[in-house]
Amino acid sequence: MINSLSDFHVHPDYSLDASGSIDQYCRKALEIGIKRICFTTHYDADPVRKDFDFLMKVEGKAVPVTPQIVNRYIDEIRKAGEKYSKIGLEVLVGLEVDYAPDIEDTLRKDLPQFDLDYLLGAVHCLDHIAITSSAEAETYFKKRNLYQLCEEYYRVLRQAASCGLFQCIAHLDCYRKYGLGFYGDEIFTAHGEYIQPALEALASNNVGIEINTSARRQGQKDFYPSREILQLAKASGVRVVAIGSDAHKLEDLGRDIEEAYQLTLELFPESKTELLK
Repeated sequence: MINSLSDFHVHPDYSLDASGSIDQYCRKALEIGIKRICFTTHYDADPVRKDFDFLMKVEGKAVPVTPQIVNRYIDEIRKAGEKYSKIGLEVLVGLEVDYAPDIEDTLRKDLPQFDLDYLLGAVHCLDHIAITSSAEAETYFKKRNLYQLCEEYYRVLRQAASCGLFQCIAHLDCYRKYGLGFYGDEIFTAHGEYIQPALEALASNNVGIEINTSARRQGQKDFYPSREILQLAKASGVRVVAIGSDAHKLEDLGRDIEEAYQLTLELFPESKTELLK
């Protein structure tokens, strides 16, 4: 049983690639001992990818993202919060926002209209190609060597950390997901000189990072980010502010959260009072 822990990266069936309703996740959280859950459905606003990503699921159907749809999602979670707070579960509302420099102005204009507890920034796409998608990643990898990938990824991540929109950045080094099979083990060290400006931007802008446990389910030894990157982050003054399973289905809720929490306390003992938990 998970002891009074939180899961701050959960995708209900509003995300195109997820299953399980908000109510089902709340009931599952209570079953496994989670005391706080934050829903973070995908929010994508890149017009270049409007036919792939700029959508949410409502009643099983993909529909274009509009303020009305986002507010429907928020309202459903708020109602769940009222219901489940009476029996020991705090339910929070967030979005996982895919960041790209050329949509920053759009995000800056649109996101403040929503009543959210948590904005989680993420870099899923480079050059408008989803490097975290099995269907697309190799298309990007074939265009770039490993060091070009890392240079671009951490440059975009630095901009995400500096834009002032996010409390936390998701799954640093998520390019490992499909990059490991394409580039090989060198991917664990290729961040080299490229990562430091991104870490400095995170620290100077008081933006935290999460430990994302989904890497384990994808066959990786380390969580996202790797232990080495976590150590670099700590040395740069970056804080771990959340732990998330990145669950896209009910059985993954809370998966490996307890181990991630222990790792956080080992490397970031000061986070005991800082974690969004």
